[in-house]
Amino acid sequence: MLPIIPSQRLAPIASLPPEVAEVATVPREQSRAIMKEVVAYGIPSMGGFMVASFNEMVDLFWLAKIGTQPVAAVTVFYTIYWMMMTFNIITGVGSNAIIARRFGEGATEDSENAIRSAFTMKMVVGTLLGLLTWFLMPVFMPWMGLEPAVEAMCYEYGVWLLVAAGVVGCSYSVYSAFRCIGMPRMAWWMQLLGAGTNIVLDPFLILGWGPFPAMGLRGAAIATVFSYSLVVVIGLLVLASKHSPIRVRWFHSPWPGWKDFSMIWNIGWPVGINILSFSLAMTIGVRLVAHFGTDVVAIFGAAHRVLHFGVMSMVGFTLGTSALLAQYLGAKELVKSWIAGVHSIRMAGYVMLAYALFVFIFAEWIITAFFDIQSATDLGVALLRIMAVSIPFAGIHIGAETVFEGAGHNRPMMLLSIAHAWLLMVPFMYVFGITLTWGPVGMIWGATIAHSLGGIIAVWLFYKGSWLRVTV
Repeated sequence: MLPIIPSQRLAPIASLPPEVAEVATVPREQSRAIMKEVVAYGIPSMGGFMVASFNEMVDLFWLAKIGTQPVAAVTVFYTIYWMMMTFNIITGVGSNAIIARRFGEGATEDSENAIRSAFTMKMVVGTLLGLLTWFLMPVFMPWMGLEPAVEAMCYEYGVWLLVAAGVVGCSYSVYSAFRCIGMPRMAWWMQLLGAGTNIVLDPFLILGWGPFPAMGLRGAAIATVFSYSLVVVIGLLVLASKHSPIRVRWFHSPWPGWKDFSMIWNIGWPVGINILSFSLAMTIGVRLVAHFGTDVVAIFGAAHRVLHFGVMSMVGFTLGTSALLAQYLGAKELVKSWIAGVHSIRMAGYVMLAYALFVFIFAEWIITAFFDIQSATDLGVALLRIMAVSIPFAGIHIGAETVFEGAGHNRPMMLLSIAHAWLLMVPFMYVFGITLTWGPVGMIWGATIAHSLGGIIAVWLFYKGSWLRVTV
């Protein structure tokens, strides 16, 4: 799977720099050494994202105890929320490429300034966009075609997350800043702190355990916002302490300026378009699923969260190795960058294949953990097993995509994402589910085929090697 040195069959599509193209063989010792670095950066980040994704499933687990409507409401709200949070991705990807490259070059003051710029952008822009989205929700929520009770729950849950959007964005910069300055384990501890706090608070605030009143959806939202806030406060303190390789002076001049913000924006905006496009497509996808009723939306949401656990775990792994790759590129180590990229994609493919097999085999047990309705179980198992087919392809897609993000070369993946969402996923879901009247099962088969094709194309773009030629 994915040879380190492109074979003769792959040579026509590869346009690698001479430093990489002229390498005939890679010594096993060098490959193993870089693999160890990839694992050292990737595993803590992967662990953090696994905990965070598990936390999302725990949210739905407790909410499912009070009915399918809260699960449907959260599923619908997050499709809108993460579309709004595109700014978080733009700022994060742009700043991460700069922080890690400057750290690899040894330019500590530039790394510090990039960290401060990221936090400033996320807090200001996130808060403003969150408030704007809250005011606009009554305009676009009716379009989702929800039952009135579910729509009301979206407002009840959403107000907390939208008001705190700036804080939520900054929490992700805490994790990424530590990864970019060579502290992946600290990033893991921060993610464990946030997710662990939320997991502990959920049953107390949702169901009213102990002295707390049962607040349902509102309790889930409060627990989430409190957890993100705790991560930001602790993260700011640690980054400013002597334990940080880059000691960030938060209130030190010169302050981040428009030049810093524009550099972050120029690197990150293609990924922002990527995420915005896919989030909008997922919103359309949920709207299509809603054609079959609230219970099907809830089942789809639960199944999607289970897959999201694996996907986000792999996003975490590849984000960790993305920081390592950016450091190699900053040090002009192109061969090491290439080898790290190949190993990252390989790991993503193998791990996600194992996860897909687990989900396929234990699909019934997983779905019954959420729902005790036989009709929900039967449909949920079928949908989950179909979705599992695309998981390995999603893994290699994520691996290739984060290589481009680490290099700061994001336009190719932006174009792929737009094509994936609007030429493959949405049309396939509509045709298979509604036009051919194959129902929810046909609709999910359409999405699965689209995701599989997206993964194959992403690896093809990786082997073209354009990301190795980019300077930041």
